[in-house]
Amino acid sequence: GMQALSASSFFPNLMSLDIGSNNIGAAGIQALARSSFFPNLMSLDVASNRIEDAGMQALAGSTCFPNLTSLNVFEGGIGAAGIQAFAASPFFPNLSIFCISKNQVGDVGIEALAASPLYSQLASLNVSANEIGNAGLQRFSASPFFPNLTSLQLFANRIEDAGVQSLVASPRFPNLRSLDM
Repeated sequence: GMQALSASSFFPNLMSLDIGSNNIGAAGIQALARSSFFPNLMSLDVASNRIEDAGMQALAGSTCFPNLTSLNVFEGGIGAAGIQAFAASPFFPNLSIFCISKNQVGDVGIEALAASPLYSQLASLNVSANEIGNAGLQRFSASPFFPNLTSLQLFANRIEDAGVQSLVASPRFPNLRSLDM
């Protein structure tokens, strides 16, 4: 499946690829991340595939998606290591929509994203159901790197009053229009 798609040169104008819920796994995403046949891809949805940290690390190291504006890795079995690699990746300068909902990112993962100046163009971030606690939200709330964020989804985490207080007291999100806690 993914090996064949990744090796196909017949879709040079493909702008959107949704391969969610297809048991792709890390090996399939690694193959896709090596493919140079999708230079115009703007939207990639790999939701509900167990890509895990290895798949996310492969995406993070890929130079094959220079025009990607939307990435959905919902329920991918991704932990802090996968998000740490992605947060350090300079290869997604146009990413404006990022869904990492229902993974195991935790405080370490959200703190890595919060410390990265590489994603200041993000407009929508969904980190719901990721075992994020007060410490992670506090660091995220203090980050100067999300001035363009208009939508933030944080529901189903371990956030308590202290985390919420840090978010509502933060001047770092001047364009936020939608908050889902």
